[in-house]
Amino acid sequence: VLKGAKEAKDRRTARSADIGPKMEGSGLPKWWTKAAATLGAAALLALVVRRLRERPLVATRDAAPTEAAPKALVVRSIAEQKAAAMGAGGIPTAPNHDLPVIEDIERRMKAAYAPTYLDIVDQGGNCGSLKLAIVMVSASFRGKPRINRTREVQSVLRPDLDSGRLHGMSLMLKTPEEYQKLMEKQQK
Repeated sequence: VLKGAKEAKDRRTARSADIGPKMEGSGLPKWWTKAAATLGAAALLALVVRRLRERPLVATRDAAPTEAAPKALVVRSIAEQKAAAMGAGGIPTAPNHDLPVIEDIERRMKAAYAPTYLDIVDQGGNCGSLKLAIVMVSASFRGKPRINRTREVQSVLRPDLDSGRLHGMSLMLKTPEEYQKLMEKQQK
């Protein structure tokens, strides 16, 4: 009787210390399978991650010391990550913060769309925020619905919107044929 009680106490102590008897071949305590069945995979994963973070790292005898990994460049936003991945220095539509905002946007629109007509007006007034009205006529808009034209131009100007350099914009994007019809209609 004494021997059985002592074994039961040893098992309880081992479980409380997270040592426990190991499952053969897996290296995991037996209670992990019971926890997986009871808690579900997501809860068990959270438990495993927490346990691994609490444990100090232990090197094995067979493992060779590794060199420290080089530190990665810290990039702040998704737009900056895209620019870094695409080599922003060579992209003509990448923002140039050395230029005044309107000149920079004009340069980028000309590089991206080769417009036959481009008019950019600051409608911000004296509120301090830059709000632009852009009227652009380009052959590159042929065959594209109005919403896709707008999305394309917004994607070119997204870095300015995200950084707060540009607060808002109004877009009128036409093909040369649409612009010609509009001008003829206005002259009547």
